[in-house]
This record gives sequence, C-alpha cells and structure tokens, in this order.
Amino acid sequence: MKNIVLDSTEISNKLKRISFEIIEKNLSEKQIVLLGILPNGKFLTDKIKSHILKNSKIQTSVFYLDIDKNNFFIKKISPDFNKEIIKEKVVILIDDVMNSAATLMYSINKILEFSPKEIQIAVLIERYYKNFPLVPNFKGLELSTSKSEHVKVKLDKSPKVIIL
Repeated sequence: MKNIVLDSTEISNKLKRISFEIIEKNLSEKQIVLLGILPNGKFLTDKIKSHILKNSKIQTSVFYLDIDKNNFFIKKISPDFNKEIIKEKVVILIDDVMNSAATLMYSINKILEFSPKEIQIAVLIERYYKNFPLVPNFKGLELSTSKSEHVKVKLDKSPKVIIL
C-alpha cells in the first residue's frame, strides 16, 4: 500500500521553511557550505541554496557527497573539493531521509577531518528509528512509522514522499 505523505507543493514549502530556518540560525555568517548527500540531496541542496541566495546575503558553496551507503565510505566529493573550503565554516549536511542516521554519522566523521566551525543537519524527513544519537537542526517533517514501512522520496517531474 502506498501513502503519499508529501506532494510537490508540500515539499517545496518544507524546503522554503528549512531555508529560512538556516538563514535565521546563521545570520552572523558571511558564508556557509551546503553539503548534499547524493542522490536526492542534490535536488534538496540546490533548492535550499536558491532560497538562501534569494532571501539573504549569506554566500553559499555547494558540494555533493557520493557515499557507498552499504559500506559507508565516501566515493567522491564534487565538484573539486579541498579542505580549506570547509575549514572554520558552518557546514550544513543535507539529506532526504534520516533513518538510522548511519549515513549522516559517517559523513560527519569525515567532515570533522576538515576542521569546520560547526556542522548542522537538514533533512526533509526524520524517522524515529535512529541507531545513532543524531537530531537534525532543520527538518521538514517527522514521521512515526513502523520499522517495516519504507519511506521513499521521489524527486522526478512530480516530487513526492511515499510510505511503502
């Protein structure tokens, strides 16, 4: 059985709200780094960046993490990346669903090697079945689902969040 939790308009509204919350929390920053976890983090990060640039003077650098989610290693950070980009800057890690939090935990561990000023987490959906004690700074929606249910984020022509 499929249940649509968020439709295209609702996703757009959630991303706008997350963007405004990011701006409010980082008003004193001249520049922040948005780091989206592929594949869906790209769409979310690009939308959030657009809202931040449109509604504030905060400059944003955008990068994408390509992570092997089965073995938890970073395959690539794109575009070209060096540690000076993150050093002493606020980094906002962006993902679609915070499930067990393992992907985010591994990502944070890797980012810490680059000496950021602060790491914040933004997710579209937060679930309650985390294996690690992470709480997102910014979230679109909290879902209380059973462990057997799967949350799928589809970001195609008609974006939606579905529970399967």
